Amino acid sequence: GSPVIEASARVVAVDGDRARVAVERQTACGSCAAKGGCGTRLISDWLPQRQLSFELDNQIGARPGDRVIVGLDESRMQRYALQLYAIPLAGLLLGAVGGHQFFAYQGWPAEPGSMLLGLLGVAAALHWVWRRGRRMKTRDSGIRLLGHTQSDSRPSLLPPATGSCDAYRGRG
Repeated sequence: GSPVIEASARVVAVDGDRARVAVERQTACGSCAAKGGCGTRLISDWLPQRQLSFELDNQIGARPGDRVIVGLDESRMQRYALQLYAIPLAGLLLGAVGGHQFFAYQGWPAEPGSMLLGLLGVAAALHWVWRRGRRMKTRDSGIRLLGHTQSDSRPSLLPPATGSCDAYRGRG
């Protein structure tokens, strides 16, 4: 198969054959040569560290509190990144060029039309990406539980595990 991008996670709930896992978001700032000299570091310092949670098929028999490895096929990750970045950029450019042409054809100042339709184009593209992402939550995301990690005695930053996925969602 193709290469897999892996991350460690913690199982926070199990409900039948499904497990809810939480992955801590990380930046590469610690290993970057620029260290604190870039905008990514500043943004990550201003925004709170969030965790991502996924409900996955529990094919490995994981239990709440287990540390596991989750994986995503690298080619699927590239498709997701292309959708997230290229489609809004295309919406911006198409809207800006279309707005410029339309306003110039009408004899109006072209720059405001370019800006207006460029913003509308990027907004429409982001809305499309958002709707597609919501639909993907009900389908196969491609993220899989790959196995258990070695026992880790360090304290976790993740919330304590609960017994069921419903309790984790606030319905239990």
